[in-house]
Amino acid sequence: MIKPEDYLLLMFSMKGIGKRVDLKHVKEKVSRDLKKISDEETKKILDNLVAQNFLEEVNGLYGITKKGKEFFAERIKEIETELRKVNEPWVIVYKAKQYYPFVADTVLEFCKNRFVGFYCLFTEKRFFRRDFRGKKIVLNSVKDLMFFINIHYIDVIPCVHRIGVNRPDWLVVDIDPGPKVDFEQTKEVARVTYKIFEKLELNPAIKFSGSRGFQIWSLIKDFEMPEEYQPLVLRGESKREKNYFSLFSDFVRIIQREVDKEIPKITTSEISRKEEREDKILLDSASMK
Repeated sequence: MIKPEDYLLLMFSMKGIGKRVDLKHVKEKVSRDLKKISDEETKKILDNLVAQNFLEEVNGLYGITKKGKEFFAERIKEIETELRKVNEPWVIVYKAKQYYPFVADTVLEFCKNRFVGFYCLFTEKRFFRRDFRGKKIVLNSVKDLMFFINIHYIDVIPCVHRIGVNRPDWLVVDIDPGPKVDFEQTKEVARVTYKIFEKLELNPAIKFSGSRGFQIWSLIKDFEMPEEYQPLVLRGESKREKNYFSLFSDFVRIIQREVDKEIPKITTSEISRKEEREDKILLDSASMK
């Protein structure tokens, strides 16, 4: 069972050095996730953490210290599984904040001259958004990226086309397993899909996505639309427009067919009828728009 002290070190470490909250805020979070707790009990726990120099108190507001942050970075290795049972979104956000400073420059290369979206994660809600305060999101610097990470926008997803360009240059296959699919099967599908990209000399990059999925990305050089191309006819859909977005979406469907040849009857490219693919892995073309 997680101790309140460990829970609070997670909370304060997630917020970071310089961010402070009052006793009422701390009490509300502990009472929500662990157990009902009084003001006196909350104060006693906080005072104990201050005495160990893990937290500091300034005018009734509490925040993590450098020592506390370093201590928790080691402590979480022992208790992460139990912490996830208490508040998994906090653990994910905490780890995202440790991760992104190391990969920020690489991430920005993928986001250059593009609008981006974020998967946002909070304790009681999670959602996807492409705008902030009424404007499309653009990342021009590490500072921009970390601003959004620090407000729980934890997974950055660049648009597949550049700003002002009405055609994609990223080909993206989103590998999305149904709830009845084993993770080992998902990994095998990701491996086979990656190999198909390599066979086609598409120079793929693989990305872990969500809680159980993967994405495979490939930057495609500009090319002329093949005259003979006609969009595939999809079940339940009207005639599709002939354009690069349709072409890239159909290419995802063709890749799925190639995967099916190597691993039969486990993948699909049919987005509709979700209830029919609970035991399938969707190779989703929805990113191609």
